[in-house]
Amino acid sequence: MMAPNVPPPPSGAAPLASRSFRLTAIDLNNRPTWANLEMFRSMTLPAVIQLRAVMEPVEYEPGQVIIRQNEEGDEMFMLDAGSVCVSVRGHMHDTHFERVLVAPAVFGEFALVMSTPRSATVTAEAGVRCLRLSRTVFNELIKRFPTVADFLTRAVGERLLESGSIQHVGKYRVVGRLGAGAVATVFEAIHPGLQRSVALKMLSHALASNGTFLEQFQREAQMIANFNHDHIVRVFDTEKAYGTQFIVMEKLTGVTLDEIIQHGHHLSWGTVRRILREVGNALTYSHGAGLLHRDVKPSNVFLAEEDRRVKLLDFGIAVSQDSSAAKAGEQLFGTPYYMSPEQILGQKLDGRSDLYSLGVLAYELLTREVPFDADNIDQLLGKHLNEPTPDPRDVSPDVPADLCEFVQIATAKRANDRFASCAKAVEFLRLATELPVVKSIELTTLAISYHPSRRAKVQQAIDNMRNELDGLDGVALLHAHQTSEALPKE
Repeated sequence: MMAPNVPPPPSGAAPLASRSFRLTAIDLNNRPTWANLEMFRSMTLPAVIQLRAVMEPVEYEPGQVIIRQNEEGDEMFMLDAGSVCVSVRGHMHDTHFERVLVAPAVFGEFALVMSTPRSATVTAEAGVRCLRLSRTVFNELIKRFPTVADFLTRAVGERLLESGSIQHVGKYRVVGRLGAGAVATVFEAIHPGLQRSVALKMLSHALASNGTFLEQFQREAQMIANFNHDHIVRVFDTEKAYGTQFIVMEKLTGVTLDEIIQHGHHLSWGTVRRILREVGNALTYSHGAGLLHRDVKPSNVFLAEEDRRVKLLDFGIAVSQDSSAAKAGEQLFGTPYYMSPEQILGQKLDGRSDLYSLGVLAYELLTREVPFDADNIDQLLGKHLNEPTPDPRDVSPDVPADLCEFVQIATAKRANDRFASCAKAVEFLRLATELPVVKSIELTTLAISYHPSRRAKVQQAIDNMRNELDGLDGVALLHAHQTSEALPKE
Protein backbone atom coordinates (compact mmCIF):
# COMPACT_ATOMS: atom_id res chain seq x y z
CA MET A 1 0.00 0.00 0.00
CA MET A 2 1.27 3.45 -0.85
CA ALA A 3 1.47 6.26 1.69
CA PRO A 4 -1.51 8.65 1.68
CA ASN A 5 -1.51 11.79 -0.46
CA VAL A 6 1.40 10.68 -2.63
CA PRO A 7 1.15 12.57 -5.95
CA PRO A 8 1.28 10.76 -9.28
CA PRO A 9 4.61 11.07 -11.08
CA PRO A 10 5.16 14.02 -13.41
CA SER A 11 4.95 13.45 -17.13
CA GLY A 12 8.08 11.77 -18.40
CA ALA A 13 8.58 9.73 -15.22
CA ALA A 14 8.04 5.99 -15.14
CA PRO A 15 4.71 4.95 -13.58
CA LEU A 16 5.03 4.16 -9.88
CA ALA A 17 3.62 0.69 -10.43
CA SER A 18 6.60 -0.19 -12.65
CA ARG A 19 9.17 0.71 -10.01
CA SER A 20 10.75 -1.77 -7.65
CA PHE A 21 10.02 0.11 -4.43
CA ARG A 22 7.14 0.85 -2.11
CA LEU A 23 6.50 3.94 -0.05
CA THR A 24 5.51 2.13 3.13
CA ALA A 25 8.77 3.37 4.72
CA ILE A 26 7.37 6.90 4.58
CA ASP A 27 4.43 7.63 6.83
CA LEU A 28 3.03 10.73 8.46
CA ASN A 29 5.02 10.16 11.65
CA ASN A 30 8.47 9.24 10.31
CA ARG A 31 10.77 10.94 7.86
CA PRO A 32 13.14 8.76 5.83
CA THR A 33 16.74 8.87 7.04
CA TRP A 34 18.01 10.95 4.12
CA ALA A 35 15.30 13.56 4.75
CA ASN A 36 17.04 14.43 8.04
CA LEU A 37 20.13 15.65 6.22
CA GLU A 38 20.71 19.38 6.67
CA MET A 39 19.70 20.28 3.12
CA PHE A 40 16.24 18.69 3.54
CA ARG A 41 15.39 19.80 7.08
CA SER A 42 13.32 22.76 5.95
CA MET A 43 11.07 20.54 3.83
CA THR A 44 7.67 19.54 5.14
CA LEU A 45 6.76 15.86 5.22
CA PRO A 46 4.33 16.21 2.28
CA ALA A 47 7.16 17.74 0.23
CA VAL A 48 9.46 14.85 1.23
CA ILE A 49 6.79 12.36 0.13
CA GLN A 50 6.36 14.14 -3.20
CA LEU A 51 10.11 14.06 -3.81
CA ARG A 52 10.47 10.42 -2.81
CA ALA A 53 7.60 9.37 -5.05
CA VAL A 54 9.41 10.38 -8.25
CA MET A 55 12.87 9.06 -7.44
CA GLU A 56 13.97 5.84 -9.11
CA PRO A 57 15.82 3.14 -7.09
CA VAL A 58 19.08 1.93 -8.68
CA GLU A 59 21.84 -0.41 -7.45
CA TYR A 60 25.57 -0.49 -8.22
CA GLU A 61 28.23 -3.20 -7.85
CA PRO A 62 31.51 -2.61 -5.96
CA GLY A 63 33.90 -0.56 -8.12
CA GLN A 64 31.18 0.56 -10.53
CA VAL A 65 31.44 4.22 -11.59
CA ILE A 66 28.19 6.10 -10.89
CA ILE A 67 29.20 9.49 -12.30
CA ARG A 68 32.46 10.43 -14.03
CA GLN A 69 34.40 13.69 -13.78
CA ASN A 70 34.11 16.04 -16.81
CA GLU A 71 31.16 14.15 -18.30
CA GLU A 72 27.80 15.86 -18.77
CA GLY A 73 25.13 14.91 -16.28
CA ASP A 74 21.54 15.75 -15.47
CA GLU A 75 20.84 13.47 -12.50
CA MET A 76 21.25 13.70 -8.75
CA PHE A 77 21.63 10.68 -6.45
CA MET A 78 20.43 9.98 -2.92
CA LEU A 79 22.75 7.43 -1.31
CA ASP A 80 20.28 5.14 0.49
CA ALA A 81 22.62 2.30 1.53
CA GLY A 82 26.35 1.61 1.29
CA SER A 83 29.23 4.01 0.62
CA VAL A 84 30.87 5.72 -2.34
CA CYS A 85 34.27 7.26 -3.02
CA VAL A 86 34.32 10.83 -4.37
CA SER A 87 37.54 11.79 -6.16
CA VAL A 88 38.69 14.87 -8.06
CA ARG A 89 41.64 14.54 -10.44
CA GLY A 90 43.80 17.27 -11.98
CA HIS A 91 45.01 17.70 -15.55
CA MET A 92 47.84 15.20 -15.01
CA HIS A 93 45.35 12.68 -13.55
CA ASP A 94 46.78 13.07 -10.07
CA THR A 95 44.22 12.98 -7.25
CA HIS A 96 43.56 16.45 -5.82
CA PHE A 97 40.77 15.44 -3.49
CA GLU A 98 39.21 12.23 -2.25
CA ARG A 99 36.66 11.37 0.39
CA VAL A 100 34.15 8.66 1.27
CA LEU A 101 30.42 9.31 1.59
CA VAL A 102 28.40 6.92 3.73
CA ALA A 103 24.61 6.62 3.49
CA PRO A 104 22.56 8.69 3.93
CA ALA A 105 24.18 11.24 1.63
CA VAL A 106 23.54 13.20 -1.55
CA PHE A 107 25.77 13.73 -4.56
CA GLY A 108 25.38 15.23 -8.03
CA GLU A 109 22.67 17.66 -6.91
CA PHE A 110 24.10 20.55 -8.94
CA ALA A 111 23.11 18.74 -12.12
CA LEU A 112 19.51 19.76 -11.36
CA VAL A 113 20.31 23.48 -11.74
CA MET A 114 23.44 23.66 -13.90
CA SER A 115 24.37 22.28 -17.32
CA THR A 116 28.07 21.93 -16.54
CA PRO A 117 30.37 18.90 -16.59
CA ARG A 118 30.64 16.78 -13.46
CA SER A 119 33.29 18.09 -11.04
CA ALA A 120 34.17 14.67 -9.55
CA THR A 121 34.08 10.93 -10.12
CA VAL A 122 31.87 8.90 -7.77
CA THR A 123 32.51 5.15 -7.47
CA ALA A 124 30.65 2.51 -5.47
CA GLU A 125 32.90 1.16 -2.70
CA ALA A 126 30.71 -1.85 -1.90
CA GLY A 127 27.21 -2.76 -2.97
CA VAL A 128 25.33 0.54 -3.18
CA ARG A 129 21.64 1.40 -3.34
CA CYS A 130 20.67 4.87 -4.55
CA LEU A 131 17.59 6.87 -5.42
CA ARG A 132 18.05 8.67 -8.73
CA LEU A 133 16.34 11.90 -9.79
CA SER A 134 16.66 13.34 -13.30
CA ARG A 135 16.45 17.04 -14.13
CA THR A 136 13.45 16.49 -16.41
CA VAL A 137 11.43 14.73 -13.72
CA PHE A 138 12.51 17.28 -11.10
CA ASN A 139 11.50 20.25 -13.27
CA GLU A 140 8.08 18.72 -13.86
CA LEU A 141 7.68 18.06 -10.14
CA ILE A 142 8.44 21.60 -9.01
CA LYS A 143 5.97 23.04 -11.50
CA ARG A 144 3.26 21.29 -9.50
CA PHE A 145 4.88 21.41 -6.05
CA PRO A 146 7.28 24.42 -5.94
CA THR A 147 8.35 23.96 -2.31
CA VAL A 148 10.05 20.67 -3.23
CA ALA A 149 12.81 22.86 -4.70
CA ASP A 150 13.68 24.35 -1.31
CA PHE A 151 16.40 21.79 -0.61
CA LEU A 152 18.36 23.08 -3.60
CA THR A 153 18.58 26.51 -1.99
CA ARG A 154 20.38 25.03 0.99
CA ALA A 155 22.56 22.85 -1.22
CA VAL A 156 23.67 25.81 -3.34
CA GLY A 157 24.33 27.79 -0.17
CA GLU A 158 26.60 25.12 1.25
CA ARG A 159 28.48 24.66 -2.02
CA LEU A 160 29.14 28.41 -2.21
CA LEU A 161 30.93 28.19 1.12
CA GLU A 162 32.95 25.03 0.50
CA SER A 163 36.68 25.55 0.19
CA GLY A 164 37.79 25.06 -3.40
CA SER A 165 34.21 24.94 -4.68
CA ILE A 166 32.30 27.61 -6.60
CA GLN A 167 32.98 30.96 -4.98
CA HIS A 168 31.44 33.52 -7.33
CA VAL A 169 27.96 34.77 -8.05
CA GLY A 170 28.30 36.66 -11.29
CA LYS A 171 31.03 39.25 -10.76
CA TYR A 172 30.78 39.05 -6.95
CA ARG A 173 33.25 36.96 -4.95
CA VAL A 174 31.65 35.16 -1.99
CA VAL A 175 33.72 35.42 1.21
CA GLY A 176 31.37 34.13 3.91
CA ARG A 177 27.87 33.73 5.24
CA LEU A 178 26.01 36.52 7.04
CA GLY A 179 22.93 34.57 8.00
CA ALA A 180 20.60 31.72 7.08
CA GLY A 181 16.86 31.27 7.30
CA ALA A 182 14.60 28.28 6.73
CA VAL A 183 15.42 28.08 3.02
CA ALA A 184 17.46 31.14 2.05
CA THR A 185 20.98 32.25 2.87
CA VAL A 186 22.59 35.69 2.91
CA PHE A 187 26.26 35.82 1.93
CA GLU A 188 28.96 38.42 2.28
CA ALA A 189 30.62 39.16 -1.03
CA ILE A 190 33.09 41.59 -2.58
CA HIS A 191 32.57 43.64 -5.74
CA PRO A 192 35.84 42.99 -7.63
CA GLY A 193 36.15 46.44 -9.18
CA LEU A 194 34.99 48.64 -6.29
CA GLN A 195 36.29 46.30 -3.55
CA ARG A 196 33.04 47.05 -1.72
CA SER A 197 31.60 44.56 0.75
CA VAL A 198 27.97 43.72 -0.04
CA ALA A 199 25.31 41.25 1.02
CA LEU A 200 23.96 38.64 -1.41
CA LYS A 201 20.44 37.42 -0.67
CA MET A 202 19.63 34.21 -2.51
CA LEU A 203 15.99 33.74 -3.50
CA SER A 204 14.45 30.38 -2.76
CA HIS A 205 14.44 27.99 -5.70
CA ALA A 206 10.74 27.53 -4.95
CA LEU A 207 10.26 31.14 -6.09
CA ALA A 208 12.75 30.91 -8.94
CA SER A 209 10.88 27.93 -10.39
CA ASN A 210 7.77 30.08 -10.89
CA GLY A 211 7.91 31.67 -14.35
CA THR A 212 5.30 34.30 -13.55
CA PHE A 213 7.19 35.37 -10.45
CA LEU A 214 10.50 35.64 -12.33
CA GLU A 215 8.97 37.91 -14.95
CA GLN A 216 7.57 40.10 -12.18
CA PHE A 217 10.87 40.05 -10.27
CA GLN A 218 12.82 41.30 -13.27
CA ARG A 219 10.21 43.99 -13.90
CA GLU A 220 10.35 45.35 -10.36
CA ALA A 221 14.09 44.91 -9.68
CA GLN A 222 15.11 48.23 -11.24
CA MET A 223 12.46 50.12 -9.30
CA ILE A 224 13.73 48.65 -6.03
CA ALA A 225 17.34 49.51 -6.94
CA ASN A 226 16.30 53.16 -7.30
CA PHE A 227 14.85 53.35 -3.78
CA ASN A 228 16.60 55.86 -1.52
CA HIS A 229 15.13 55.93 1.99
CA ASP A 230 16.70 55.96 5.45
CA HIS A 231 14.66 52.93 6.54
CA ILE A 232 14.94 50.71 3.45
CA VAL A 233 18.00 48.60 2.72
CA ARG A 234 19.82 49.78 -0.40
CA VAL A 235 19.69 47.37 -3.34
CA PHE A 236 22.52 47.70 -5.86
CA ASP A 237 22.14 44.89 -8.34
CA THR A 238 20.72 41.45 -9.14
CA GLU A 239 22.47 38.37 -10.47
CA LYS A 240 21.09 35.18 -11.98
CA ALA A 241 23.10 32.10 -11.00
CA TYR A 242 22.78 28.46 -9.92
CA GLY A 243 19.14 28.15 -10.84
CA THR A 244 17.92 31.17 -8.90
CA GLN A 245 18.22 34.94 -8.45
CA PHE A 246 20.51 36.82 -6.06
CA ILE A 247 19.77 40.32 -4.74
CA VAL A 248 22.88 42.43 -4.16
CA MET A 249 22.34 44.88 -1.30
CA GLU A 250 24.17 46.93 1.30
CA LYS A 251 25.84 44.96 4.07
CA LEU A 252 24.37 45.75 7.48
CA THR A 253 25.60 45.12 11.01
CA GLY A 254 23.07 44.54 13.76
CA VAL A 255 20.15 42.23 14.51
CA THR A 256 16.72 41.47 13.09
CA LEU A 257 13.54 41.87 15.12
CA ASP A 258 13.12 38.12 14.82
CA GLU A 259 16.39 37.58 16.68
CA ILE A 260 15.29 40.02 19.39
CA ILE A 261 11.94 38.25 19.82
CA GLN A 262 13.45 34.76 19.78
CA HIS A 263 15.95 35.70 22.50
CA GLY A 264 13.16 37.09 24.67
CA HIS A 265 14.55 40.63 24.83
CA HIS A 266 12.04 43.16 26.11
CA LEU A 267 11.73 46.42 24.20
CA SER A 268 10.38 49.53 25.87
CA TRP A 269 7.00 50.72 24.61
CA GLY A 270 8.62 53.88 23.24
CA THR A 271 11.09 51.77 21.26
CA VAL A 272 8.23 49.65 19.90
CA ARG A 273 6.43 52.81 18.76
CA ARG A 274 9.58 54.09 17.09
CA ILE A 275 10.19 50.80 15.26
CA LEU A 276 6.61 50.68 14.02
CA ARG A 277 6.81 54.31 12.86
CA GLU A 278 10.04 53.71 10.98
CA VAL A 279 8.73 50.56 9.28
CA GLY A 280 5.54 52.49 8.49
CA ASN A 281 7.58 55.32 6.97
CA ALA A 282 9.50 52.80 4.83
CA LEU A 283 6.23 51.28 3.60
CA THR A 284 4.77 54.73 2.94
CA TYR A 285 7.75 55.49 0.69
CA SER A 286 7.48 52.13 -1.08
CA HIS A 287 3.74 52.52 -1.60
CA GLY A 288 4.30 56.03 -2.91
CA ALA A 289 6.63 54.53 -5.51
CA GLY A 290 3.87 52.07 -6.44
CA LEU A 291 5.33 48.93 -4.85
CA LEU A 292 3.93 46.62 -2.16
CA HIS A 293 6.30 44.63 0.03
CA ARG A 294 4.07 41.55 0.65
CA ASP A 295 6.35 39.99 3.28
CA VAL A 296 6.54 42.35 6.27
CA LYS A 297 7.66 40.25 9.24
CA PRO A 298 10.24 40.44 12.08
CA SER A 299 12.99 38.65 10.12
CA ASN A 300 12.71 41.34 7.43
CA VAL A 301 13.14 44.25 9.85
CA PHE A 302 16.73 45.03 10.79
CA LEU A 303 18.01 47.20 13.64
CA ALA A 304 21.36 48.71 12.73
CA GLU A 305 24.03 48.25 15.38
CA GLU A 306 25.32 51.81 15.17
CA ASP A 307 22.13 53.77 15.87
CA ARG A 308 19.36 51.12 16.16
CA ARG A 309 17.77 52.64 13.07
CA VAL A 310 15.27 50.37 11.32
CA LYS A 311 16.03 48.98 7.86
CA LEU A 312 13.25 47.17 6.01
CA LEU A 313 14.70 44.21 4.12
CA ASP A 314 13.78 41.80 1.36
CA PHE A 315 11.65 43.29 -1.39
CA GLY A 316 12.25 40.03 -3.27
CA ILE A 317 8.52 39.25 -3.66
CA ALA A 318 7.31 42.85 -3.94
CA VAL A 319 4.63 43.65 -6.52
CA SER A 320 3.04 46.72 -8.03
CA GLN A 321 0.05 48.15 -6.22
CA ASP A 322 -3.36 46.87 -7.31
CA SER A 323 -1.85 43.49 -8.17
CA SER A 324 -3.69 40.40 -7.02
CA ALA A 325 -1.95 38.19 -4.46
CA ALA A 326 -2.45 34.99 -6.45
CA LYS A 327 -5.02 33.42 -8.69
CA ALA A 328 -6.74 30.19 -7.77
CA GLY A 329 -4.29 27.30 -7.98
CA GLU A 330 -1.23 29.55 -8.20
CA GLN A 331 1.58 29.66 -5.69
CA LEU A 332 0.80 31.90 -2.72
CA PHE A 333 3.66 34.33 -2.01
CA GLY A 334 4.36 35.58 1.49
CA THR A 335 4.60 34.16 5.00
CA PRO A 336 1.31 32.66 6.29
CA TYR A 337 1.71 33.99 9.85
CA TYR A 338 1.60 37.58 8.52
CA MET A 339 -0.67 37.43 5.45
CA SER A 340 -3.64 39.75 5.11
CA PRO A 341 -7.07 38.24 4.33
CA GLU A 342 -7.05 39.76 0.85
CA GLN A 343 -3.58 38.34 0.19
CA ILE A 344 -4.82 34.89 1.22
CA LEU A 345 -7.90 35.18 -1.01
CA GLY A 346 -5.95 36.37 -4.04
CA GLN A 347 -7.80 39.69 -4.18
CA LYS A 348 -6.51 43.04 -5.40
CA LEU A 349 -3.93 44.46 -3.00
CA ASP A 350 -3.04 47.96 -1.87
CA GLY A 351 -0.91 49.39 0.93
CA ARG A 352 -3.39 48.24 3.57
CA SER A 353 -2.29 44.66 2.98
CA ASP A 354 1.25 45.52 4.14
CA LEU A 355 -0.38 47.43 7.01
CA TYR A 356 -2.13 44.26 8.17
CA SER A 357 1.25 42.47 8.25
CA LEU A 358 2.70 45.40 10.20
CA GLY A 359 -0.13 45.02 12.73
CA VAL A 360 0.71 41.32 13.16
CA LEU A 361 4.38 42.27 13.59
CA ALA A 362 3.34 44.83 16.24
CA TYR A 363 1.39 42.15 18.14
CA GLU A 364 4.47 39.92 18.12
CA LEU A 365 6.72 42.72 19.36
CA LEU A 366 4.31 43.38 22.24
CA THR A 367 3.74 39.76 23.27
CA ARG A 368 6.69 37.81 21.76
CA GLU A 369 4.22 35.44 20.08
CA VAL A 370 2.15 35.53 16.90
CA PRO A 371 -1.61 36.18 17.21
CA PHE A 372 -2.59 33.11 15.19
CA ASP A 373 -1.08 29.62 15.11
CA ALA A 374 -2.38 26.23 14.01
CA ASP A 375 -1.40 22.65 13.23
CA ASN A 376 -1.50 23.22 9.46
CA ILE A 377 -1.51 26.08 6.96
CA ASP A 378 -5.20 25.77 6.07
CA GLN A 379 -6.21 26.24 9.71
CA LEU A 380 -3.77 29.13 10.11
CA LEU A 381 -5.07 30.96 7.05
CA GLY A 382 -8.63 30.32 8.21
CA LYS A 383 -7.91 32.13 11.47
CA HIS A 384 -6.59 35.15 9.57
CA LEU A 385 -9.80 35.18 7.56
CA ASN A 386 -12.32 34.61 10.34
CA GLU A 387 -11.00 35.22 13.85
CA PRO A 388 -10.45 38.68 15.39
CA THR A 389 -6.93 39.49 16.46
CA PRO A 390 -6.56 38.80 20.21
CA ASP A 391 -5.97 41.73 22.57
CA PRO A 392 -2.21 41.91 23.31
CA ARG A 393 -3.11 42.58 26.97
CA ASP A 394 -4.37 39.00 27.24
CA VAL A 395 -0.69 38.00 27.06
CA SER A 396 1.03 41.17 28.35
CA PRO A 397 -1.37 43.08 30.62
CA ASP A 398 0.78 46.22 30.80
CA VAL A 399 0.75 46.97 27.05
CA PRO A 400 -0.30 50.64 26.59
CA ALA A 401 -3.79 51.29 25.24
CA ASP A 402 -2.59 53.14 22.14
CA LEU A 403 -0.48 50.17 20.99
CA CYS A 404 -3.39 47.79 21.56
CA GLU A 405 -5.60 50.08 19.52
CA PHE A 406 -2.99 50.23 16.77
CA VAL A 407 -2.93 46.43 16.53
CA GLN A 408 -6.72 46.15 16.44
CA ILE A 409 -7.15 48.78 13.70
CA ALA A 410 -4.19 47.64 11.57
CA THR A 411 -5.33 43.99 11.60
CA ALA A 412 -9.03 44.55 10.91
CA LYS A 413 -10.34 41.83 8.58
CA ARG A 414 -11.79 44.33 6.10
CA ALA A 415 -9.22 46.65 4.53
CA ASN A 416 -11.69 49.55 4.77
CA ASP A 417 -11.74 49.17 8.57
CA ARG A 418 -7.98 49.65 8.88
CA PHE A 419 -6.02 52.89 8.81
CA ALA A 420 -6.47 54.50 5.41
CA SER A 421 -2.75 54.15 4.72
CA CYS A 422 0.57 53.43 6.40
CA ALA A 423 1.07 57.21 6.61
CA LYS A 424 -2.11 57.49 8.70
CA ALA A 425 -0.93 54.64 10.90
CA VAL A 426 2.37 56.46 11.49
CA GLU A 427 0.47 59.63 12.34
CA PHE A 428 -1.57 57.68 14.92
CA LEU A 429 1.63 56.49 16.60
CA ARG A 430 3.23 59.92 16.68
CA LEU A 431 1.90 61.16 20.02
CA ALA A 432 2.70 64.76 20.93
CA THR A 433 3.90 63.77 24.39
CA GLU A 434 6.14 60.95 23.22
CA LEU A 435 9.85 61.43 23.85
CA PRO A 436 12.53 59.24 22.29
CA VAL A 437 13.76 56.40 24.48
CA VAL A 438 17.46 57.03 24.80
CA LYS A 439 19.99 57.07 27.61
CA SER A 440 19.80 60.86 27.82
CA ILE A 441 17.79 63.66 26.29
CA GLU A 442 18.28 67.38 25.76
CA LEU A 443 15.52 69.87 26.47
CA THR A 444 15.40 73.40 25.10
CA THR A 445 12.74 75.78 26.41
CA LEU A 446 11.91 78.98 24.56
CA ALA A 447 9.51 81.59 25.96
CA ILE A 448 8.38 84.45 23.70
CA SER A 449 6.70 87.55 25.09
CA TYR A 450 5.13 89.90 22.53
CA HIS A 451 2.58 92.66 22.02
CA PRO A 452 -0.78 91.41 20.63
CA SER A 453 -0.19 93.46 17.52
CA ARG A 454 2.76 91.19 16.72
CA ARG A 455 0.77 87.94 17.19
CA ALA A 456 0.53 87.11 13.48
CA LYS A 457 4.26 87.62 12.91
CA VAL A 458 5.22 85.51 15.94
CA GLN A 459 2.75 82.77 15.03
CA GLN A 460 4.20 82.58 11.53
CA ALA A 461 7.70 82.13 12.97
CA ILE A 462 6.44 79.38 15.32
CA ASP A 463 4.67 77.62 12.45
CA ASN A 464 7.86 77.71 10.39
CA MET A 465 9.81 76.12 13.23
CA ARG A 466 7.17 73.43 13.76
CA ASN A 467 7.13 72.60 10.07
CA GLU A 468 10.90 72.26 10.15
CA LEU A 469 10.94 69.91 13.17
CA ASP A 470 7.60 68.10 12.94
CA GLY A 471 8.03 64.45 12.02
CA LEU A 472 11.76 64.44 12.70
CA ASP A 473 12.60 61.21 14.53
CA GLY A 474 13.98 61.83 18.02
CA VAL A 475 12.33 65.25 18.42
CA ALA A 476 9.12 65.98 20.36
CA LEU A 477 7.49 69.42 20.33
CA LEU A 478 5.30 70.75 23.12
CA HIS A 479 3.49 73.99 22.29
CA ALA A 480 1.47 76.14 24.68
CA HIS A 481 0.03 79.69 24.54
CA GLN A 482 -0.89 81.99 27.38
CA THR A 483 -2.54 85.45 27.42
CA SER A 484 -2.04 87.75 30.41
CA GLU A 485 -2.57 91.40 31.36
CA ALA A 486 0.48 93.66 31.31
CA LEU A 487 2.08 94.27 34.66
CA PRO A 488 1.06 97.62 36.21
CA LYS A 489 3.64 100.35 36.35
CA GLU A 490 5.04 101.20 39.79
